[in-house]
Amino acid sequence: MGKRIITQNNLLMVRYILLLFLSFSYIGSQAQVKIGAQLSPTLSFNRLDDDDALEEFGNSGVGGRLIAGAIVDYMFQENYYLSSGIFFIPKRVGIESATDGRDEVSRLHYIQLPATAKLFTNEIALDVRLYFQAGFALDIKILEDNLSDDPQFVSEFSPVDASLLLGTGAEYQLGYNTILFGGFSYRRGLGNVVRSTDADVGDLVIKNDLFSLDMGIKF
Repeated sequence: MGKRIITQNNLLMVRYILLLFLSFSYIGSQAQVKIGAQLSPTLSFNRLDDDDALEEFGNSGVGGRLIAGAIVDYMFQENYYLSSGIFFIPKRVGIESATDGRDEVSRLHYIQLPATAKLFTNEIALDVRLYFQAGFALDIKILEDNLSDDPQFVSEFSPVDASLLLGTGAEYQLGYNTILFGGFSYRRGLGNVVRSTDADVGDLVIKNDLFSLDMGIKF
């Protein structure tokens, strides 16, 4: 059977995240702030460094995931915004032994808090403008779920991760207070998600990457 780990600290963190979401809702009443919701069908894959491992490993596949969350865009100058929010981020970790073909797949769930800048163009068509986004994100793990019947490689994953976040897309002004948007984003993992491995594996460095199609609405 696979293993699933949820700690009391993680549950407490979720309560804090919900409180932060309510704070965002209050902030959204200010004229310079837009809040909204976003859904992102996502491809999750990982990079692997096994230089210090006791055997050779490779990546094992790509997984489809769905990112969901709330966004907050704060305008500090015309066409320039600070963008944050709260996102539920599922990630897939897949590794395979090059020696005997054994593989191991784990599902990691995070609450992500991004801190990014958004640059908007002037209108390129009626009520349409482009945006470019760049920044970083902090990922707090709330669940790890090993999907393998007999996990043999990774014994525990790190409780936090960090990502470089890049994105681009377009916004359409649907009404006075309503904006639809769509685009693409790339989250490049910066930290090693492996906290410890089994004794006969050695050290593994695994970093997650996510490529997403973003869709959402702002008010």
